[in-house]
Amino acid sequence: MNVNRRIHILIKRRLPSHLRATPNIFFFSFSVSALMGIVPISIWFFWMGNHAGALSTLLATGLIATALVLWRMGVRMTWCVCIYQLTLLGVILFNAYLTGGVTSPALVWLAIVPLMPLFTASRKWATAWMGISFLSVLTLYYLQSRGYWVSANIMSAPNGEGRHGEGSLESMIFGATMFSMMLLTQMILVQTYDTANEHHLRRLQRTNQRLQTLSHNLLVANTHKDSFLAMVSHEMRTPLNAVMGYLGLLATDAHMPPQTQPYVQGARNSASHLVTVINDLLDFSQIQQGKLILTKQAVNLHDLLTNTHQTLAPKAAQSGLSYPLTLTPSLPTWVLIDPHRLAQIILNLLGNALKFTTQGYVRMQASFETAHAQSAHGTLIICVEDSGKGIPSNHLEDIFEPFVQIKANDNRHTDNALHGNGLGLAITRSLVKSHQGSIQVQSTLGEGSRFTVRLPIEVATAPLARRNDDVLTDPSPFHLLVVDDHATNRLVVSATLMRSLPNTRIDQAANGTQALEKMRTTCYDLVLMDLIMPDISGVDVVRHIRQEGVEPFVSVPVVALTANVAADAVKECLDAGICAVLPKPFDREALVHAVIQHARMAPTP
Repeated sequence: MNVNRRIHILIKRRLPSHLRATPNIFFFSFSVSALMGIVPISIWFFWMGNHAGALSTLLATGLIATALVLWRMGVRMTWCVCIYQLTLLGVILFNAYLTGGVTSPALVWLAIVPLMPLFTASRKWATAWMGISFLSVLTLYYLQSRGYWVSANIMSAPNGEGRHGEGSLESMIFGATMFSMMLLTQMILVQTYDTANEHHLRRLQRTNQRLQTLSHNLLVANTHKDSFLAMVSHEMRTPLNAVMGYLGLLATDAHMPPQTQPYVQGARNSASHLVTVINDLLDFSQIQQGKLILTKQAVNLHDLLTNTHQTLAPKAAQSGLSYPLTLTPSLPTWVLIDPHRLAQIILNLLGNALKFTTQGYVRMQASFETAHAQSAHGTLIICVEDSGKGIPSNHLEDIFEPFVQIKANDNRHTDNALHGNGLGLAITRSLVKSHQGSIQVQSTLGEGSRFTVRLPIEVATAPLARRNDDVLTDPSPFHLLVVDDHATNRLVVSATLMRSLPNTRIDQAANGTQALEKMRTTCYDLVLMDLIMPDISGVDVVRHIRQEGVEPFVSVPVVALTANVAADAVKECLDAGICAVLPKPFDREALVHAVIQHARMAPTP
């Protein structure tokens, strides 16, 4: 550690925390250096017998000291620097007046005038004060050449020989000494400035190193979090698939006693809520990582809105609420959109409204706006309005933040926390933004709320495959293969399909190896494939079949049934040749629909 750095650190330690910035340190250093230079000049003036000069330099000392005190008391450094600069300029010009005017060696000190603004402010300030110094010399020369200013020239000899006498030699010695001191002071200050910058750079490098380490640790932690969520999702979805499958079979059992039905339905609702919580956590994780992928396709908008709305109709009926749906005539039939995400937006809004509405209504309206009638692009407007508790006006923006739960009061409940995981509306806003749309909320406490979603969409034409009759009525007998390493899941899937499609033949495989053997020897209409298995993954099984190229086995349709529904996993499945991906726990109608739709495309043996 060199001397200049030690001086810099010593000064910094003596200053309060709010004055430890580099410009403040240099202002302090310059001011102290100036005082150390002016005091000897005062002594020299007294020794020369020039009491006026001595008093003037002492006055300058007082002004600089005053600037230091004001700066220490909190006055803006700009004003303190101006006091310092004017004082320094005045001292130099006064010394020039006493030592020969424009020929005075004291004028070399003008070179130091721009240093203070340079180190404490900016180059513009330094340039400005350089100009002021130059104008001062020109003014001095003009006044002296015109005879308006006659130098006292105390450095001249008493015999009147002027600058050619002994006094001239003393003046030269004094000027050389002053110039040497000036150069030494500049060198010290510049070196101190460089040292401070070096110290600051090293500190920034250390900070950057710490930030890089922290960023790496966060990346590792985030990776572990993703792995943990994927593992938890799979481990929870797998038993939930069995639970919801068995409950679905019980709910559709014609021999179930009527008194048992409420219990079964309650269990299904609880299991469904748990699935919603898991899905919200996974979606939120994907949104945070920017991995949310939209899969747009041609969708019957009328059917999508109606079916999604009817999903929560039993809950509305259970609460005794009016639950209307209005579709305006301007609404197009077929549009390009991500149906899963649109349904998720609607269900989140409807579910939130039903959750906090105990009487009155929850109504939904969908409309379409376009610039002109022939335009293929427009805006889908979805409004969900309720007569519930409402939201305090100071919390309208907070409800879209993750894990935020607002407290509200009504006539029957006090300090009642609006239950939920606090992710539904946050995910909804993110999904809306991913569609390049917007969401707004209007609410009156105690009267209800109104959520308005605007999504830009493109009008599409109906796909030919969708122009057939309802696939659920297809009586075709199919030969299917169900692949899953959990026997319970195989049983649930098989029982569900046998109840919906009684003419269907179903084989089972407990792992990927068995699935490969069966798929190589038997031509199935469809294979329902689990992805995560102990020996060979479902994706690798499909890749092996596709790469072998043996007809008709190479073209067998495969639908994935998996607990891992992350966007990258779904993309990997589709790239491998899997027709569709259904999440666990599966929906019965969605499963049957997928089987009939894709089994129709199976090759003829």
